[in-house]
Amino acid sequence: MNWLREHKTLTVILAILFALIIIITISGNHIGNSTFIGRNIEKISVLIKGPVSGSGNGLKSGLNGIIHFRSILNENEQLKEQISELNREIIQARLTEAELEELRNLSNILGYENISSNYNYVTADVIGMDGSNWFNLFTINAGTEDGIYKDAVVVNGNGLIGRVLEAGTNWSKIISVIDESNSVSFKVFRDLSLLGILYGDGAGSLEGYMIDPDAALIEGDVLITSGIGMYPEGVPIGKVEKIVWNDNTLLKTITIEPSAYFKNLQKVTVLINK
Repeated sequence: MNWLREHKTLTVILAILFALIIIITISGNHIGNSTFIGRNIEKISVLIKGPVSGSGNGLKSGLNGIIHFRSILNENEQLKEQISELNREIIQARLTEAELEELRNLSNILGYENISSNYNYVTADVIGMDGSNWFNLFTINAGTEDGIYKDAVVVNGNGLIGRVLEAGTNWSKIISVIDESNSVSFKVFRDLSLLGILYGDGAGSLEGYMIDPDAALIEGDVLITSGIGMYPEGVPIGKVEKIVWNDNTLLKTITIEPSAYFKNLQKVTVLINK
């Protein structure tokens, strides 16, 4: 008796287990019977089996949910891959359109008889620049093995870019017309008898002056290369932004907006003497 008092909890558990064993043993003979004992044993069995069955169903439902969730994740990843591929195709299509537009514009420049009859040309990608905000000096991925040589003229679809400063086997360094050390003679497209000299200001623009101080130049006039010097005649250079009379030089000084955009050059074409 002393042992039972000292182990009350264990005694209760053992008693419950013993009672369950008796009930299960009797249920083998009485479940399903119409007797009072049979009906009550069946109720107890249902109460015992219910939570067990429910937990089994819950586990099965949980597994099905996990499988469904994984399926959704897989579909989501596939959709992301498809969207990425479509975006790549769209970007490639835009690049192709941009390159086609560049070639269309370039064909207008190369269509000048003086250029088409005297030059072959090599188109190359810009692969490096000198680190400034403007493409004063930059490198392309074509060189002497492509026929490029020092002082060859460089253009793009918008107009004059500059000249080759140095050429390696498969690369060339280009100095643009907006660099301070570069200069080019020009004609006014509206009146080809009007001549002048331009040089780069190093900040993305061109400055220059008219040889004839009385030349009837106006803002908005388009300037093209004159053919005097290394640059062939007829390549667009830019348009006049501002005209100022310089009392010191007694010349009309002009500021030019270049035809080419020197902050985002991607492709250029080098003119090669035939």
